[in-house]
Amino acid sequence: MFVNKTHEKAHEALKNGDIQKAIQLYSKALEDFPKDCNLLSDRGVAYLHANDKVKCYADFDSALMIQPNYSYRYASRAFAKNNFGDIDGAIEDYEKAVELDPDDAIAHNNLGLLLEQKGYKRASEERFERADKLSKNEDHLLEMMDDLENDKCDENKNASDATPIDPSIVRDRNLSTASELKKVFTSKSQFMEFMNFIKNGFKIK
Repeated sequence: MFVNKTHEKAHEALKNGDIQKAIQLYSKALEDFPKDCNLLSDRGVAYLHANDKVKCYADFDSALMIQPNYSYRYASRAFAKNNFGDIDGAIEDYEKAVELDPDDAIAHNNLGLLLEQKGYKRASEERFERADKLSKNEDHLLEMMDDLENDKCDENKNASDATPIDPSIVRDRNLSTASELKKVFTSKSQFMEFMNFIKNGFKIK
């Protein structure tokens, strides 16, 4: 999840709304791990909350340079571009994201919203239909998480002690089976925290 304690403290600062402290801690963590894509992306999110477009883009661009074929990096930058009013740039990045990961329901949905804003009704409806079909898989995942909640193997795991999930962990895995889910999530509440983080636009609540 976190590369070191400083990274974890940065996450907590961001969660508590202390954006400048989070940025300082992410920057400190990056001194030891300058090419860690998750750290760069996390700091990019913090700069997004600080409304610093230049530094936000710089971090997302750096993460993309290291992982140019990772769809999540494009989706993250697309969200930032949309936030700063670059709709065309956001569309371009979301299109690349779904090209690399055709099963990303959130990217399809967000792309549909932007295409709708641009007046491309038919294209947006196609994206919404695709997102709706893919999102049904989330219900299946939740059912599996219910099973995991009752799994005796997890009796000693306390959901309240689980650390928040870094979205990139999930993007690197095929969550098609309960066994794969267990490798990433220790509880249903942790899974829901991850889903809400993505759906709320990287906002930790």
